[in-house]
Amino acid sequence: METETLTRGGEFVDLAHEAEYRSQNVPVWRGHVRLVFQYTALVALLFCLGDWKFWRDPHLCEAVIAHAVVVIASILCLKLASSADSFARLQLVCLIWAVPVIGASAVLIIPHTAISLFIALVLPATFYLALPLCFRGALAVGLACSAAALAATLVAAPLSDSSLGLLLAMVTLNVILVAVLIRSNRLRRLQWASTRLAHAANQDLSEHREMLRHILRAIPTPLFVTEKNSGKLTQINDSALSYFGEVASMESFVDTFSIDNHLDRRDLARLAMILETRGRVVGFETRIHLPDGTSRNVLLAAAAIEIGGTETILTVLTDITARKEMEARLERLATTDSLTGLLNRAQFFAIAATEIKRAQRHQRPIAVIMIDIDYFKRINDNHGHDVGDRTLKALAALCRGLVRDHDIVARLGGEEFGLLLPETEQRQALALADRLRVAIETASLDGLATPITISVGVADVRLGEMAVDAALSRADQALYVAKRAGRNRAVHFEIPESLIPRSTVADIR
Repeated sequence: METETLTRGGEFVDLAHEAEYRSQNVPVWRGHVRLVFQYTALVALLFCLGDWKFWRDPHLCEAVIAHAVVVIASILCLKLASSADSFARLQLVCLIWAVPVIGASAVLIIPHTAISLFIALVLPATFYLALPLCFRGALAVGLACSAAALAATLVAAPLSDSSLGLLLAMVTLNVILVAVLIRSNRLRRLQWASTRLAHAANQDLSEHREMLRHILRAIPTPLFVTEKNSGKLTQINDSALSYFGEVASMESFVDTFSIDNHLDRRDLARLAMILETRGRVVGFETRIHLPDGTSRNVLLAAAAIEIGGTETILTVLTDITARKEMEARLERLATTDSLTGLLNRAQFFAIAATEIKRAQRHQRPIAVIMIDIDYFKRINDNHGHDVGDRTLKALAALCRGLVRDHDIVARLGGEEFGLLLPETEQRQALALADRLRVAIETASLDGLATPITISVGVADVRLGEMAVDAALSRADQALYVAKRAGRNRAVHFEIPESLIPRSTVADIR
């Protein structure tokens, strides 16, 4: 997941996320930047004051000027940083500060004083890790600082045996600092993203709970209270009375009502166990049996509470029958073809896998049929898509009418249909294919003056095959043979795949 959302520099790939991350961190970074500027100005001022004890040193003037430049640049940028209200402005202030500080630091390194090594090692780390710069900006400024420090060191003295070591040390330092910068960027952003997601999830959960609480208050919901030990009903609202059926009076209903009579024993035992161990139940899904003999899907929310010194169970009932029916309808839409009402391709393959495994386990025959309407494109082009749709529906109806209940019929796409026939041998499958061919040829359809014909390919699922793909491919090849042979015929797969030229498939259809 990290490699998908973060760049190599540890920043978000999504620019909007990166902008939001930077925007939210501006106040914190502004404080860090001000602290860096203050500390830098203080250290430079102390070194500047300390330089006066070397008043006879020829480099005193350059050192004082360099320290003064750092102090002035830090103070000015400190004021600019205080008013920076965006990441772009804060980064610009840091870059402005970096230019004179790097130049002044290079001047301080030239005389190889005691602070030279301190500046050469500490300053790059400041640019890499202490300033809120984008990865490229931090990399550019950090490398520039190291290059300036290295150049100042080497310019001031002739090359020696230690020069190569110094170069390697600077390269190693930069590699380490870049690695630390990348890791720091990644960890900070991943932590921010996790915190953001957790906050959003908690907020969403809180909103849903609050919404549910208002809904329960605003909408009449069946509610009743029973004694924990005896199960006796003590209170019930009008919505519950209406839900469980018309009654003569609340008193008579209270005397005869028991939730045990309306729930399945297993669900009742599970509900009691959860209440006993947790003290409350939320979203307990079950079916409740009403006095009129019908059953409804419900969600139960129950809690053990004490009322008047008596342990009771408060139960709220939410009917979800309509939702369950909607889920069933959505499931049907996801597994069936909307035009013909047959199974769709995905569901065909899923059911076929189960049926084939069962057939292989019991060593029973199973066959596959592929159907393609001949010249279907001409039907659409010459008579319109409405006639084409009626043709598809007519073929679907004929298939459903001629197959057995346990046979599987699906529309695989376009004008192609597939059948899976458990407990069916080659001869039986080929006979059914021919009956389908004759039935569609003799059928009459409004809008068509000529009969509709189909080409059919038949194949067996072979021993050891656990999916329908191979058998379906063989049936498809047999269908191509039927097309080449003049269409309007059923052919069983009996030829090797290598003998079927693929270049003419588009023309055949």
